[in-house]
Amino acid sequence: MQSNVLFARQPILDRSQEVFAYELLFRNGTDDHAEFVDGDLATRSVLLSAFADNSAPQLLNGKPGLLNIRLNMASNLPDFAVEFLYVEILETEHNLAILDHEIEMLTRRGFRVALDDFEMKNYRPELINAVDIVKLDVLAMTREELCFAVDQLSKHNVLLLAEKVETYEVFHFCESLGFDYFQGYYFCRPELVTGHVLNANRKSLFDLLLLLYKPDDDIAAISQVIKRDAVLSYKLLKLVNSSFYRRATTVESIEHAVMLLGLQRIRSWATLVCLGELNDKPQELQTESFMRATMCEALGANISPEMAQKCFSVGMLSSLDAWFDQPLVELLSRLPLSAELNNALINREGALGVILSTCLNYIHTHWDLLPENGIQSLGLGLTEITKAYEESIIKTDEMTLLMREN
Repeated sequence: MQSNVLFARQPILDRSQEVFAYELLFRNGTDDHAEFVDGDLATRSVLLSAFADNSAPQLLNGKPGLLNIRLNMASNLPDFAVEFLYVEILETEHNLAILDHEIEMLTRRGFRVALDDFEMKNYRPELINAVDIVKLDVLAMTREELCFAVDQLSKHNVLLLAEKVETYEVFHFCESLGFDYFQGYYFCRPELVTGHVLNANRKSLFDLLLLLYKPDDDIAAISQVIKRDAVLSYKLLKLVNSSFYRRATTVESIEHAVMLLGLQRIRSWATLVCLGELNDKPQELQTESFMRATMCEALGANISPEMAQKCFSVGMLSSLDAWFDQPLVELLSRLPLSAELNNALINREGALGVILSTCLNYIHTHWDLLPENGIQSLGLGLTEITKAYEESIIKTDEMTLLMREN
């Protein structure tokens, strides 16, 4: 069995909903099992395996990375990591006698320091003054405890990070308290409001999706749907002719683009462009949507080219609820999708469902929930999964840059 380091990055957003940094998360595993590694082994695995080849800037997309370490590893951190690394001190070591000395040694070397999962029982003014970021687990504290902690910590020149922010309700509460940064996947979930209906902008975009996904294999018909929207046409042609595809010849018409990419892919690309027009959502939601699509696609490519295209679609469509702020089941009931796509998106059934479930659980680091039996039945292992994830990071960051240029 081949050993793997399961690596993932989790975005940390600022108050403007832009990515400030990524936390680096990982496990050790074999092709049929994943397990946590201890802090020492984890640090060595990430820094020596993932970053010694100078791939950190690419995997982090030029952003800082936050990494948990044990204090006995602090002196072993390589100097090159100063450029991109925040050192997170584990919560189990916040009361150790050597803590202040180790933080001083780290800051002298130029490292920035964060306290992970900080508890107020360990509060000391001199400790808070010595670090750059304090992280609070919002699920482990009552609202009263959170208010008290923020009030005390705000007296110091330190940045506050709310972690495990999984709903918009929690995000808005933490925002109101004055947190600087937010970690969690709240932006991937719908902001559900009782009686919510699609506004005019969302309704027009959803109507366009209805036309795109009509069960019609006529290239001319799909091309006409796209050409009715001048912005969509322009952006699709720009994407098809971008460095992402590295084509030798220029694609000058929508019909040509549809013939080259195929109906399944052009629908998915059009969906990505359309959703990007909803500018009241964090940019990271588009990043997440494309990462799901490209990771699913990479796994599907191990089975067949046709499966790869279906997987791209199922990954892209899986985030519709977050874009339209409505339950996914309701949205899908109005889209003319195949039974195969619907069953995968709603019930995680079939090969598409297994691949989608694998991607979502991997991206969100729910590695205990990876559908091991389903993965193995498709002839896939952790080797293929980790490779697909790393490919999706590179493709997604490249595409995010292209979309912003557009």
